[in-house]
This record gives sequence, C-alpha cells and structure tokens, in this order.
Amino acid sequence: MSRTPVWKSIAIALTEDIAQARYSTGDKLPPEAQLASKFGVNRHTVRRALADMAEQGLVHARRGSGVFVAAKPTDYPI
Repeated sequence: MSRTPVWKSIAIALTEDIAQARYSTGDKLPPEAQLASKFGVNRHTVRRALADMAEQGLVHARRGSGVFVAAKPTDYPI
C-alpha cells in the first residue's frame, strides 16, 4: 500500500486551488508559515511542496517577496 507523502498532498491541494481559480496567474500565495499552519505541518514540508510546483512551472518564488502563481495547470486530473 503506497501512501502519498504529505508534501505531495499539499502540492495537489494548492494546484487544485489554482485550477479552480482561487488563485490566479500573478497572485501571491500565502506565506509559508500560514500554509504550514493551514495544513498542520512544518515550513520545510510546505517548502518541498512549493519546490515541486515550481519544477512543474506552476509557481515561482521571488526572494524576499514570496511565491507567485506562474500558470494554471494544463492537464489537471479532476
């Protein structure tokens, strides 16, 4: 039985938020500390999720500014 890693679940949840237009292209995501609190994890776990999303081109981080939505997911599985 394979369990989805927590960071992956967070990445999926945030990707879903972007797909459903809760966040639009160019929007700033909540700070890591706020996301960590929302998902009940530490900031390192949130950072891992955001890094995965950045690799997919969904978000981009600006040092000192935060993480911003770069694009809507294209082949989002419902």
